[in-house]
Amino acid sequence: MSAPVAGPRRSVLAPQGARLELAGLSGAQAWRTLVETAELVRVSGYDTLWLEDRTDTVPRRELQPVIEGWTALGALAATVADIGLGLLSAVPPHRNAVVLAKQAASVDIVSGGRFQLGLPTTDHLAEHAAAGSTPLGADTAPALAETVEALRMLWSGVPAVVDGDVVKLAGAHAVPVPARSPLPLAVRADAAHPDAAALLPEAVVRACSSVQWQGEPEEVAHAVREFGRRRESLRLDPAGVRHALVAECRVFDDRLGLERWLSSPHVVVFWSHHPDLLARRSLYGTVDRLAERAGQYTASGIEEFVLWFRDYPATESLRRFAEEIAPRVPTARPAGV
Repeated sequence: MSAPVAGPRRSVLAPQGARLELAGLSGAQAWRTLVETAELVRVSGYDTLWLEDRTDTVPRRELQPVIEGWTALGALAATVADIGLGLLSAVPPHRNAVVLAKQAASVDIVSGGRFQLGLPTTDHLAEHAAAGSTPLGADTAPALAETVEALRMLWSGVPAVVDGDVVKLAGAHAVPVPARSPLPLAVRADAAHPDAAALLPEAVVRACSSVQWQGEPEEVAHAVREFGRRRESLRLDPAGVRHALVAECRVFDDRLGLERWLSSPHVVVFWSHHPDLLARRSLYGTVDRLAERAGQYTASGIEEFVLWFRDYPATESLRRFAEEIAPRVPTARPAGV
């Protein structure tokens, strides 16, 4: 593995196919692409490879390959060394809390203590409704809070009793426990909501080890400050939680190439966003522009970049971010509380 560089942590969202980046490939080709990318992530000096608990594609549901996250993660945990592994899972009612606890503990053991579990705060996906695993209008927040509490109990190695609105356990247990105690928990939230930090359940604010924000630098700075205030109100150290940015990334040689790409019908129609909005919430641009933009995020309190590369299955942007951009990004400066 290449030597680490100074500056913020950097991690990668793997190409699983959920964003149609593996469209047209066979199952075997899709898996090979994921494995080869994982190895490149390792040798390029990234800190963590993230997968997602997904079964379908966005923004359109299409009959295209999507590699199942937990299965892939188990294989990678046993074969790809010297890199952290993470998975953003769905929460109940889509996933049983006991099974989720067992999956996470098993991957952590197989990987030798390199795993961290992520949980979302966003609304349920169309694939969940299609699979019949959620009622229309179901609220994610109660399920998230109850899941976090259930996981902590289950990972303690003793029978757990939970009588929540969504999670109900009557003496369930999940042994063996993770290799690390406590197992790191990440939560993903949209900083564009003005009350993003305030809406996180207290159980999450207490238990999470990192927050993965989405949004523009000013939005993220506000969310980081408010999250710190919430931690302080609970008599917890704000510095005990790492703040990350989740964003799309694509590196261009010049601004003209970026503008042509953003204005292409494929980009505008496919993602249903105005190009300016898409660009503001993403890391698209030249090396100089992305180094500047990443610096704006570290100034807002971001300590880690979790990137999904828009040129997948190609890996040019993945390589260039590691080699040309990351070394130029300053270490995070706390946004203040």
